[in-house]
Formats: sequence, C-alpha cells, structure tokens
Amino acid sequence: MLESDLLRFAGAAVSLIGLGIVMGISPTTIAVSLRVLTDVPRAKRAMGFMLLGLVIGATVIMLALQVIDPRTLEALVSRDVEKVLVRHSVDLAAGAIFIIAGIIMALRLRRPPKPKKPHKKPTGSPWTMTLIGLSNTVISFSDFATMYIVARILRAVSEDIVIRGVSYLVFIAAMIAPYVLLTWAWNRFPGVAERISSFFSRLAEANLRPWATAFVLLAGLVFLAMGIWGEPRL
Repeated sequence: MLESDLLRFAGAAVSLIGLGIVMGISPTTIAVSLRVLTDVPRAKRAMGFMLLGLVIGATVIMLALQVIDPRTLEALVSRDVEKVLVRHSVDLAAGAIFIIAGIIMALRLRRPPKPKKPHKKPTGSPWTMTLIGLSNTVISFSDFATMYIVARILRAVSEDIVIRGVSYLVFIAAMIAPYVLLTWAWNRFPGVAERISSFFSRLAEANLRPWATAFVLLAGLVFLAMGIWGEPRL
C-alpha cells in the first residue's frame, strides 16, 4: 500500500512540476523581472515580493476552487447515485466553460497581437511588486485552467491533508523556480545570467497566445471526457 502511495505521489509530483512551470512563466512577469534585475537597486527584495504575489494569486485561486470541489458538493447529497451525478456535472460544466473560453481565445487569434508598450521602470516597492505578481496570476484564464487541473491532481493524490499540502508545495516551488534561478545567477554568474536573460527576453517577446488557447481547449476536452466517460466511484 505504501509503495502504491509513493508511486501515486511521484506521478503527481511530475505533473505538478510541469504545471508549475506553465503557471509561472508569463511574458509580462518575465519582462518585469528583467527590468527589476537591471534597474532596481534592491533587486532580490523586489523579486521576492513579486514571487510572493504569484504564490498568493495561485493560492487564492486554489481556495476559490474548493467551492466547486465535487467532494464539497457531494457532502450536500446523500445517495451514491447523486454523488456520481454531482461529480460528473462539475467536470462537464468545467469542460464547457474551458471550451467556450478557448473558442473565444481562438477567435481573437485572428487579430494581430497588440504592440507591447514599453514597461515603466519598476519602483521595487513591496506593494507594487506583490500586486504585479498577484495580477499576473489571477487575471489569466489559462492560469485558472491550470489551477483547476492542479486542484484535481491534489484531490486524487491522497485524502491526507499533509500529503496534499506537500504536493502543493512541489507545484509552488516549480512555479517560482525559474525566477529564483535567474535572481540567484544574476550577479553571481554574469555569463550564465546573460544567457538566461537572453532566453527570457526572447520568451517575453514571443506570442504565446496560440499556446495558451491550445492549453485551455485541451483542458476543456479532458474535463468533458472525464464528465462523460469517467468511471463512477460508488
């Protein structure tokens, strides 16, 4: 039993690491990070508050998703058949929402990307940096889709709240890891920092809208499939 639990946790951890990286990397956040490291005197402090904002944003979404947790809704019904219907209806509703959002995002792909305005020099103040991190997490529909998948993985990995908490920390660590690595290498290894900065600069200028659209559509299809063909657990 213990071995199967470890295998399930390991599989979940791999998925959560990938989702954490997807969640954390944003062209806007990357651009702000490069400006902070270049122009702000106390760059490490400013980056720390920005990452705090990212973590707060992800956690706020995670807590909000508990309201539509199938397990929470199941607690309101008594019969097993009703519980299965609740679980499947939540997946179907989530899938439909993601598909509709993905279609809207796909239609907007026809429009040329808006020219990116030059970012103002960051002040590095704690409130501003936290707000930047927070806003870049909670206003993106693809981030919401990512967090919905994360929530489902956490519910599946274990009933133990401690194991779920550790799994969530794995996700958070992966989400902030690119920025921690960049900040750590910036002054310590100038050559490495320059290569990382060059890569991040290209990524910040890239048009990631098609990838975000594909991800939201894929999430919608996955949850529709779960709602239609998911195995009932009576």
